[in-house]
Amino acid sequence: MSKTGEYSTRVVEHLVLSRDVFRLTLEATKLAAAARPGQFAMLGCGSGFDPFLRRPLSIHRVQGVSGTVSFLYRVRGRGTEWLASRRQGEAVSLLGPLGRGFRYEGNSKRALLVSAGIGVAPLLFLAETLMGLNWTITILIGARTRKGILCRSDFERYGRVLVSTDDGSAGRRGSVVDLLRKVFDKDSYAQIYACGPQPVLVAVSQLSADKGIPAQLSLEERMACGLGACMGCVCQGADPSRMVRVCADGPVFDASEVILNG
Repeated sequence: MSKTGEYSTRVVEHLVLSRDVFRLTLEATKLAAAARPGQFAMLGCGSGFDPFLRRPLSIHRVQGVSGTVSFLYRVRGRGTEWLASRRQGEAVSLLGPLGRGFRYEGNSKRALLVSAGIGVAPLLFLAETLMGLNWTITILIGARTRKGILCRSDFERYGRVLVSTDDGSAGRRGSVVDLLRKVFDKDSYAQIYACGPQPVLVAVSQLSADKGIPAQLSLEERMACGLGACMGCVCQGADPSRMVRVCADGPVFDASEVILNG
């Protein structure tokens, strides 16, 4: 397991990707060396102890040569509003890398990456890693409208990208679940990776079971400590008697390990 550390980092770049979505790039050499796809970090989002709790953000991209780590996030409250105000050169504290990431073995496999909205966040780091292992990758990105399609050009560096929007303003009209079912009817895959809203993960889990193709799901839950101590981010394990901690036992789970409610 990669070693967790607490770091004071500096903002290298802060981009606005849409009205309320930002990509924050930090100078974090030790984190860049330790991080694995699917892991996350807890970022301080205020001065002093206000707000008191850090915010969990998936590790979106790692550039080892420059020692930078990027995070993709949506502004949802006071903490992320503070984060969105950070400028180049300013300090951001963080704790990471945390959690269990994606698993992948071997070379020359076919992978399907499924995302919707901000769910693209952990999958870019994964796509780059899989390409380096000679995997063939198809990426599905869904959103309500064209403006919600995030990081399309970034993903196109690593594989075939297919897009769907609810209103048909980009790509295929319909949800990413509709696109997922259509793709499954045409192609075969060795592994599925997914992150997004609960209905998307439920659909991936069901297709995984029906088709006998292993799937890994990155779950999105509110977290307080990020270390598994507070039990604030539990979900139902496949064993009815066991609750799993998303921060410590995940956030990435095999589809067969958890029970999701659509």
